[in-house]
Amino acid sequence: MTDTAAAAPTAPPAIVVVVEDEALIAMLVADALADAGYRPACTPDGRTGVPAPGSGPDAAAAVVDLRLADGLDGRWVVRDLRERRPDLPVVVTTGFHPEAPQADLRGLGGPTLRLCKPFDGEQLAGGVAAVIGAPAVSETPRRRRSDVQK
Repeated sequence: MTDTAAAAPTAPPAIVVVVEDEALIAMLVADALADAGYRPACTPDGRTGVPAPGSGPDAAAAVVDLRLADGLDGRWVVRDLRERRPDLPVVVTTGFHPEAPQADLRGLGGPTLRLCKPFDGEQLAGGVAAVIGAPAVSETPRRRRSDVQK
């Protein structure tokens, strides 16, 4: 008797690019992603790391810190990644309050999800799964409240 499930090929783990300049946090993020079944590809910043390993067409998503070393803005990294992959799902991690101007993610396209620090591995894995499964968002202007018909 043969076990057909054991003979079936399995897909390789989905690659998730991690752009994080703090080594300890990058390791924790990578471990959480690996525990969730992803294959993390870490890079410390957008200047030396983009294109990062896996940031091409084979990346399933990216996790990008909003504030990187030397004042590098994570929004720039997201825009750079999306020049190559407009539909790349991204989880942006930040210590800024969601309503702080520094945490504004408008104009980055989608799917994009903000994950506020501190977060745990389960929240990170859930966020990555959510953006991977989310439809791409078109960059259409938001309607003003006065444009909505009652």
